[in-house]
Amino acid sequence: MEFDPEILAILEKIKGGDADSTFDYSWEEGKKLYRIGRYFELHEVFEFQWKKETGGRRLLLHGWIQLAISLNKIFVKPNIRGAKMQAEKSRQKFLQLAETGELSSLGVEKNEGLINYLNSLLELFSGEDSWEIEQIKKLSLPMIEENAKELFSSSVFPRG
Repeated sequence: MEFDPEILAILEKIKGGDADSTFDYSWEEGKKLYRIGRYFELHEVFEFQWKKETGGRRLLLHGWIQLAISLNKIFVKPNIRGAKMQAEKSRQKFLQLAETGELSSLGVEKNEGLINYLNSLLELFSGEDSWEIEQIKKLSLPMIEENAKELFSSSVFPRG
């Protein structure tokens, strides 16, 4: 897979630091990509960060990675089976995240919203080979938080 120089520069910067020093940067860049529908590139940016993470931070990024791939397989390169599979995996990651005890009250609320979105999305798949694509297009995409650190308790991201 070849990326444009902008994406390569982002990936290099993320690769160059530890998890704490690159988390905000990767979230900010991934958020920009999500908002313009560059789901595959979002997946790549978050994957570079995800590889360094542990616990709830890792689950949050993994859930978004799989959600991004599902959205890519819905809106960019249609693939019914792949979109459904990635949506199911994403939902599982967000369900696991809910069980970590690492989320703030805002994080619990936003995580529930992601799970609800994925539940609504998955209801629009019929078996493995069909979907209600017009209904899927009518679903409001989940919002990506401005600041991911606010989703977690102060034990995960100390407030300073």
